Amino acid sequence: MILDLRPKTKRILERQMWYHATTMVGYSNIIEQGVKFDVSWGSELDFGPGFYLAPDQKMAEDFILRQISFNRQNGLESIFPPEFFEAVVMEFEFHPFPYFERGELKVLDLNNEEFATFITDNRIRAKEGLIHDFPLIYGIMSDSNPAALVSMFRDGELDKHQVITGIMERTIGTRQLSIHVQELCDTLILRKAYEVAGRKELDINDYYNKR
Repeated sequence: MILDLRPKTKRILERQMWYHATTMVGYSNIIEQGVKFDVSWGSELDFGPGFYLAPDQKMAEDFILRQISFNRQNGLESIFPPEFFEAVVMEFEFHPFPYFERGELKVLDLNNEEFATFITDNRIRAKEGLIHDFPLIYGIMSDSNPAALVSMFRDGELDKHQVITGIMERTIGTRQLSIHVQELCDTLILRKAYEVAGRKELDINDYYNKR
């Protein structure tokens, strides 16, 4: 129900511009092939395989810069070409609030047991693919490194309850919207793309789903 929606969450879901954090490689793939919800199939993600968006540019920029920094720290520059380490943000027009009104958008905006359990299940069972039937999910992002917690679970160092408790310890202000059906991905309208370093705007004229 709309009455149960927190005012801040309602304001965010009423936004019409959303931002996808990626690399130059990801940008090129989207331009050539369009947005694919299952491109991350098998990866450990908070809400399962899907196309993830941030509600503002800074959140998207901060996320991809952290991801690239993490990959560099793990020595991946010796394996992958430079394009994998060039941060790009893509701006899409999308209106999620009507989907919430129709009951097609799941909200997980509180750091509680439901949120932590959902993240844990999606990450632990990542190889099963999509384990829920929500077309859209909006929620917070864990700040307690769920990837590390799940790794410790796989190594037998933690049980599932300890992973859930660890995720609940704290969160950051980052929010995310994930799309889990291709039909909705096909409705995204690409408005702009740019390199984070230098703010250079990128060409979107050949976008696969251009309207």
